Amino acid sequence: MEFRRRVLASAAAVCIFLAAGVLLSPYLAPYGTFIAEGGSPGMMDGWWRGHGAASIPYAIGDILCHQEPSRTFMLNGSHLPVCMRDTGMIFGAAIGFTACALSGRSSYPKPFAIVGVVLVLVMLAEWSIETTGFDSPVLRTASGACAGIGASLFLTWMLYREPDDQQCR
Repeated sequence: MEFRRRVLASAAAVCIFLAAGVLLSPYLAPYGTFIAEGGSPGMMDGWWRGHGAASIPYAIGDILCHQEPSRTFMLNGSHLPVCMRDTGMIFGAAIGFTACALSGRSSYPKPFAIVGVVLVLVMLAEWSIETTGFDSPVLRTASGACAGIGASLFLTWMLYREPDDQQCR
């Protein structure tokens, strides 16, 4: 398998692993164990400590996500490790990288990058609409999924693009 195909397959595997961790972690501890209090990205609040392997996804989520309870799905009586938008992004990236890895393509033309950027902009548009007061969990999750798919398309294009002869001079 060529190097770029291995990188793509690895990105898909990592995203699938993250998606599984997000969904399974609430079930690795007793019902209702992880009730998020909200926080700030980049700051560890530590409310998740003391629950073994189940705590790992929550520790990662604590660093990367605000974990606001009203914007986070619940499973098994516990909040997921990341908010709805981040959950959508993780699943979108898993879908996008997996689709690209399984496509068997040997090149990805510039339209892949353009579609990827447009899909990421969908999330920006949703965020802008949200600031006006309209708030929809379904829209937030879907825009995150669009951004995850878009990012995977753009990064796949970056991985496979050939340097432009004009830019190399």
